[in-house]
Amino acid sequence: MRTSLYPSCVLWYNIGMTIQEIVDSEVLKGAVSDYRSMCFWNMDEDFFPGNRREVLLALDCLEKYGDMRAYRLAGEMRQWL
Repeated sequence: MRTSLYPSCVLWYNIGMTIQEIVDSEVLKGAVSDYRSMCFWNMDEDFFPGNRREVLLALDCLEKYGDMRAYRLAGEMRQWL
């Protein structure tokens, strides 16, 4: 089993981040890259969230089309908002 690249202990302190901080975060960029074929197959190949609407869309896609790890990761990132 693959170890999580995004452990909870790294994410919890980010609560209350601005949208720009979330957009620029390596965690969000990594999640979109790692789950591109599973969760973002219907979007442009170069899709990366750039605003609040796109961040929410990315989190929805991770929760809806991803595995349990993606679902939990999206839930933790929602706490950043």
